[in-house]
Parts: sequence; structure tokens; C-alpha cells
Amino acid sequence: MKRIKTINKLIRNFIYPIVAFISFWIFIEFTNTDEFNKNQILSTIISVISIIIAIIVTYLFSKLFAEKTTRIERKKEIDLLSSKVTSLRKMAFHIRGLHEFWKFNGINVKSIIDHKYKDLSYEEYRGYEVPGHRKFTSEELTKIDKDIYGTNGQAYLALKGLEDGENSYSFFAKFNPKNYSLDDIVRYKEYAGSFWYFLDRSSDEIVNFNGCSRYWLNSIDELYYQITGNQIDQDNYKKSIKDLLSEFDSLIFEKHYYLNSLNSTKLSGFYRKGLLNMMIFLLLLIIAVFIFVLDLRIMTSFLSTIILLSFFIANTLDLIIITVQSIRTELEVNEIYSI
Repeated sequence: MKRIKTINKLIRNFIYPIVAFISFWIFIEFTNTDEFNKNQILSTIISVISIIIAIIVTYLFSKLFAEKTTRIERKKEIDLLSSKVTSLRKMAFHIRGLHEFWKFNGINVKSIIDHKYKDLSYEEYRGYEVPGHRKFTSEELTKIDKDIYGTNGQAYLALKGLEDGENSYSFFAKFNPKNYSLDDIVRYKEYAGSFWYFLDRSSDEIVNFNGCSRYWLNSIDELYYQITGNQIDQDNYKKSIKDLLSEFDSLIFEKHYYLNSLNSTKLSGFYRKGLLNMMIFLLLLIIAVFIFVLDLRIMTSFLSTIILLSFFIANTLDLIIITVQSIRTELEVNEIYSI
């Protein structure tokens, strides 16, 4: 497909100047300047260009409004998924605040990170080279890993990453709509996956929600219900959270990313090429009006008119090529609408 687009572009780039030059040469060689009627030719060109521009504008805007309608319908689905992502982030905030949950064999990972490594991010701990994040040496990372107890601390940092530095008050707001970028979803997917790994690999006897205050768990229960529409299983609390993270990883994040990527794509090449072609027609129209109105010398009028006429023919042929090339792509329906 990419090769075909390249060939189509080369065809247009070669044909346009060739047609313009050939047309100019034919007019120079086979036009009688004595019988040349500038005004008649220009009036015809002005009328034809005006009609062509009107057709192009009508078509482009009809396509644009149709595309906007499709994107709005897609955005409605994205907003529903974004609401679930926001609820998950609120859940991460509440789980990260459970002191009893992060206490393992007398060691409280939350207290260690909050006091000793309060500015440490998930990306810094993982050693990612991300702008705005510190880069630790291997010795420093080894010490940090030992201090925060490896995957235990990483899971805590992952939930902290899901909060994304937002003010804690926002996680208690009932109405808090968000637009998430593709980069946000990629990061959140990794954070959620890291916490899922921690729950999956840890012993139920050590890592559980049994000792956590029911007052704080009520907020998590409510958020779980908002996401799934079902009550959380109180007897299998850890498993319910883990299954929810699995659903986010395999469905919600993937679906959000796919729909958002469709809405983030640029308009098809036909819009760009059609708009450029229309702008050239508009420029030719303005030039034609000036030539028609100005009282120029006979030879100047003749040359300017045939140059204008040559570009008009080349641009018209270019519009035909654009239309033919776009018929195939415009009729292709590869997008998945029902998901």
C-alpha cells in the first residue's frame, strides 16, 4: 500500500508539469494571435473554475461532517472507557493508602517509600530513560531495590504511577471527566500490569485485604461496582481485584487505545490533496479576474492567458487523477465498527 501511494505521488508530480508545458507549447505553436479573444476565454475559465471550486468545497465539507459524526460516536465510547479508567485510578489511590495492606512480615513498604523515597517514580525505579525523570546508576538501583523490597515496592510505585501526580482531592470527586492520550493508556496499562503481577505472584496469606479497615474498603467496593456493575466478592477480595486488572489489560485499555488511535489519525490524503488542488484553482481564478479586467498589451494578454489556460488544464487533469486514485481508498472499509 505504501509503495502504491509513492507511485501515485510520483505520477502526479510528473504529469502536472508535463501537461502544463505541453499545453503551453501547443497554444504557442497553433494559436493565431490576431484572432485570439482573451475576454471570451477568460470568462469561460472563470465560470468553469467557480463551478469546480463549488463542487470541491461541497464534497470536502460533506466528507468532513461525516467524519466528524463518526468521531463523535466513537468519542462517546471512549468517554465510557475513560470513566472506567478514572475509576481504576481512584481505586489505585485508595489501595495505595491502605497501611495494613502494605505491611509484610513486620515491614511496611508504604512507610519506607513515603518517607525515604517519596519522589521516586515507577520509571526511575525501572531505569527507563524518560525526560524529566532521574537516571540512577546500577549501584543506586540495587540499593533502592533492596530498600523497597523489589516487586513489593514496584507494585506500590505502579499504583502511584496510576495516580499520575494528580491532587488527592480529585480522587474523591464524583464528577471528574478525563481525556486520556495514547501515551497515558500505554503507561497505565504497564502500571496496572505491574500491580497484577504483584497480586498474582504473592502468597494469599501474606498479601491480602483482611486486615484493612472496612471504612476504607467501602470506597474500593463502590469503585469496583462503578466499573463492573457487580458487587465485589468479599470472600475473594484479592482475586476480584486481580480479575478486574486482567479485564483492563486485555479489554478496556486495548479498546480505549484502538478507538482513541482512530480518532487521533489525520484525515485521509484526499482531503489534503483536494484542498491543495482547490487552492490552486482559487489562485487561477484570482489571476484570471485580474487579466480579464486589466488593459494589458496584446502580447502580454496572450502569454498570460495561455499560461493561465495551461495551468488550468494541468490542474483539472490533476483533479481527475486525485479522484480516480481516491475512489479505491474511499470505498475501503477496514475499520472495525462493532467492538
